[in-house]
This record gives sequence, C-alpha cells and structure tokens, in this order.
Amino acid sequence: MGSTTENEVRSDDERPPSIVYGPATPIPLTMTFSELLDHHAEVRGERPAVISHPQQGRVVSFRQLQDRSKQLAQAMANDGIGKGDLVAISLGSRVEYFETFFACTRLGAALVLLNYAYAESEMLALLKIVKPKMMVASPGFAYYDNTKVLPKIASEIPSVKKFVIMDDIDGKYVLSGPLDRSVKYEEYISQAGSAGLPSVSISPHDMVNVQFTSGSTGLPKSVALSHYNIMNCGRYIWQQTRMTDQDRICLPVPLFHSFGMIVGISSSTVAGSALILPSEIYNASKTLQCIQDYKCTAIYGVPTMFVTEMEKPEFDSIDRSTIKFGIIAGAAMPPELLRRIVTKFPVPRLYTCWGMTELSSFVTMMHETDPYEKRIKTAGRLFPHFVAKIVKPDTGKVLPWGEKGEIVASGYGQMSEYLNNKEKTDETLRYHQEDLEPGGVGGLGDGAVLRKWMHTGDEGFLDPEGYFIISGRIKDLIIRGGENISPMEIEDRLVEHEAVVQASIVGVPDEKYGEELGAFVELRQGCKQPSDDELRAFVREKLARFKAPRYFFWLGDGKAPDEWPKTTSGKVSKPDLRKMVKSLL
Repeated sequence: MGSTTENEVRSDDERPPSIVYGPATPIPLTMTFSELLDHHAEVRGERPAVISHPQQGRVVSFRQLQDRSKQLAQAMANDGIGKGDLVAISLGSRVEYFETFFACTRLGAALVLLNYAYAESEMLALLKIVKPKMMVASPGFAYYDNTKVLPKIASEIPSVKKFVIMDDIDGKYVLSGPLDRSVKYEEYISQAGSAGLPSVSISPHDMVNVQFTSGSTGLPKSVALSHYNIMNCGRYIWQQTRMTDQDRICLPVPLFHSFGMIVGISSSTVAGSALILPSEIYNASKTLQCIQDYKCTAIYGVPTMFVTEMEKPEFDSIDRSTIKFGIIAGAAMPPELLRRIVTKFPVPRLYTCWGMTELSSFVTMMHETDPYEKRIKTAGRLFPHFVAKIVKPDTGKVLPWGEKGEIVASGYGQMSEYLNNKEKTDETLRYHQEDLEPGGVGGLGDGAVLRKWMHTGDEGFLDPEGYFIISGRIKDLIIRGGENISPMEIEDRLVEHEAVVQASIVGVPDEKYGEELGAFVELRQGCKQPSDDELRAFVREKLARFKAPRYFFWLGDGKAPDEWPKTTSGKVSKPDLRKMVKSLL
C-alpha cells in the first residue's frame, strides 16, 4: 500500500513542496467496539480472544469476553456509569483490562489508561484533572504497590464514586483495611443482575479512550480518542500485516500505552485474532517462553525488548519457528538492529512504522512488498486518509521535498483534544494560515474544509519515493558550535559496530561549543570493549568529524548504570540519561 504525491521530484531549484497524501481507499469503518465484539462472538465465538494462561490460567473466547463485558457493563450501569463518563484503570496485562474496556464501550463511557508506574503525586494530580467516576485497579503487582495510593485516591478524589478492586495474581499485595466505596471485582460482576443494559445511542465518533502522553516536562497530557480513531488505526494495521483470525499475537508491551491498546487490542479485535499476554509487566524470558508454548505467529515490541530477548541465554534453545511477522515501534530503530531482528530472531515480515498517541498511534508503516532497504531504513508510507507535511518547525511553512523539518499530519486518527487543557490543545492542533495563501499546499481546493494539523515535534523528511525518514525528536537535537546534530544517525552508526548492542546519544554542556556529544553504550556479551578513539574513528568513517562523540559512558563499567533507564513502555529514557551526565563527568 503506497501513498501518492502531487509532483515528481525535480532539481533542488524547483523541488515540489513536502506534502503527501495517503490512499483514498478503503473507506474507514464506522462501528463501535461493542458492535465489533458482538460480531466476533457470533461468527467465531469459541475462538480465543485473549490468553493470559501463563499468569492467570485463563483462555477467554470472544463469546466469553462478550458475556463478561456485558455483565460488567450492567454492574457499572447500576452504579450510574453512562455516556460520557470516565472510568480509570490501573492494571498490568491481564484479562480484566479487556473486560473493562469492552464494558465501557457498551455504555458510551471512556476508559482512562493509567501508567502503573506513576508516582503517587502524579497519579493524584492526573486523576484530579480528568475526574473519573470509577476506578478499576488491583492492590499491586510485581514491584508496583498500590496499597498506599488507593486510600489516598479515595480520600482526595471525590469524583471517584466506586472502586472495583481485584486480587493481586501473586498474592503479594493486600490492602491493610477496608477501602471506602470499594467492591471486589468478581463479586461486582456476579451481582450485576439481569435488568438489561440501558438503551443508549453511541456514535463511533464518541470518546472511548483516554491515554496519557509521556512528556519530558510537566504532567502528562490526556489524549481523547474515539472508536473511529483507534478502530481505523487497528483496521489499517490489520490490512497491512495480513493478520487473520488464525494468528496468535505475543503482546509483551503494556496495555496502558497506544502500542498495547491500539496496535495490540484494536488491530486484533478487527482481525478476530488472539492476543497472548506473557506476563503482567515485561519479562524477556517469559516472552520467549510464551512464543514457544503458544506457537505465536507474531511478536510486537519496542527496540529494547527485541534486543533484550535476543541477548537472553535461552534464546537459541527456544522454538521461534512459528513467528511469521512482527511490529517494532516506539523508539529509534537503527537499520543494523532491524537487520539482526529480521535475520537472527528471525521475524520474516518485520513492520516498521511511525506515529504518536495523539494520532491514534501509527500514521505510516512499511509494506512487505517494499524494497528491503526501504523496510530497513524508512518508516514506510502514509496510511489511507491521512495527509502529512514537512514544515519549518513550529510553523505551517512547508519545506521543499527532501528537506528536514517538523512532521505535521491530519486525518482520521487525530485526537479531538487534550482533556481539560485547551492551551496545550491549541498549541498542538492548529490551522495553518499558509493553506489560505495563493498557491497554498494544505490540501485546499474549491469547497474544501480547512484542515487542523497535528504538530508532532518529530523531525523527518520524505525520500524521492515518498517514504518517511524519521531523524529524531526536534527537542533531542544537539547544537554543537552552531551545527544541528541528530542523535539518531550517530546511534545508528554505533550499533553497526560488532561490539555494540545499543547506543544512545545525549548533549553534554560544554563551554566552548555549547554542547558536546555524549554516547551511552552497551557492550555485546563476549566482545572486547573498544577504546573511545576506536569508536570515534568508526563513526568518522561514515559521518562528519564533528559527529564523533567526545564522551563515552559504558553500561556496567562501575560508573554508568548497569542497565538502561527506561520508561514503562520500554523506551530508553533520554531525560534520565541527561541527568546522569553531570555526575559521570
């Protein structure tokens, strides 16, 4: 599936503008998720929808998921949950996440996905902003203890009228006393009654999901998404990957993230495929075991997950022969790493992509028929019904084809708003005055509607065939002596060295140049650590001299951390690396 451009690329003097249109077909779906689940319950009712057998001992069919979500919806309706209400959830990967989501879809309510790693202060601050009417949670799991924060929420967040609490699977965390306004999850479902769900008119364009962005400064922003937004992203992922109802998808990414909720739950709900949950939080060994035990046909993950899995001692002994395809997303993807995943894992059809939560996750994606180099070195081409431009950062001024700038996009997946944050919404979703100017390139024609554009903060450019090359976050650019340097190209080069597993480049304050380059590097097991000069020379073989890092920090050397600091969605946390630099120097 490709995208179309209005002009062929000509000489630099007369390059066309960087604007690209996704295909006009197929048309988007206009259904709600409860309608979609009901369809699967009728057509493939006994087939598994979700398997959480490793930790919960549960295999849930589409019909069972339909029945359980209806029961839960009935109980929630009895407590006054209805159209437009918000229900917060704080859980690891377990079946109840699915049941709660589909219950909300039947009532016209929206599920608010809380990152289970939030500190107490973050959790309280965010709940005060979004004001959910109900909260579904467990007292804790793994190393996340909710036993102290839940009573605080009960006393400080009056909007939460009911807490629905399930037991910790491992029995490690137990509330010390009664929780005000709470009920046990299974008891709640069993007491639902048979009154029947209230009649409510639910539109595909109604809000069904609230996800939080992971900004590097300030509180995360709450992204409002509809059935139409996230179902159609799932639909185009399904179409691109050729997923079927026979597929079994290993899903180790967290469900509170767009990767888990949209790429995972939405696409598999469209396809009627089964999602396999290896563990409540990411565990590389359990993920590998899950592939073997359940004969998974697909594996999803962010780059660090694939790296960790391939470095496990048991990797070679695990049967991975059933894997047909995989999706990698969520962070920078060095071409050399992608080659290793395709050939060593192996993942025959590895799909790279680009997107963001505010656009309902993926906006671009490679196709298996794309040339190998395109699949390894680009983020693919635009999904149907999206339009994208490359503009001068923070403006609407379109740059010439092939020039780097900020990616802005408009289309079916675009969020409606950041809830209760008009200022940030207006900063991010904007009309462009340039579209109205004579010869404007915003996709306007006679009778056309003026578009709102999502300013993504990502830097990239279009190659001659209209594939997206993502060069990093604009805020991550390092300015050394007036030169703008993208960390990603240096990271890509370092990973090509046989002794380097992963690398991450950050800016280091410098009196002479303003910033110097610092490289955090992970040594491959069994390899001799190269000298700093050797790695600098290696970088300079392919990149400009000034792009060779001045500083190298090796993980586990006694100074740098033993492991990468990561966000809970599995990405390497650059803000944390930047904080470490001062002490390391």
